[in-house]
Amino acid sequence: MPSATPAPDSKTEPSAELRRAYDEAFQQTLLRPSDAETLAKFAQIAVQFGDIEGAISALERLLLVEGDLPEVKLELGVLYFRLGSKEAARTYLEAAKASPDAPNEVKERAETFLKAVGG
Repeated sequence: MPSATPAPDSKTEPSAELRRAYDEAFQQTLLRPSDAETLAKFAQIAVQFGDIEGAISALERLLLVEGDLPEVKLELGVLYFRLGSKEAARTYLEAAKASPDAPNEVKERAETFLKAVGG
């Protein structure tokens, strides 16, 4: 799962190694669009690469494939927060917090971000 690591500084270009990893992970999502591991890996690399929208797309597909994953909902909430989409962030953060399967750490992080978005 991606950990919502900071995106690279927008003024710096991603390394050639990161660009190759991103391109390869993206190609894998085209070959295996319903594979949970492939989607999670692409999302993680996309965040590192600075493609927040791509990471969001992969994580939303992951939810369609795997169902209720509170950790993924939390990460989606964090990523939408980073994009400034407060309503989308709030929706995912509330869902992560309300999930009966969510570990306490997920619930606590969701609550922290909910406070930041005003929820």
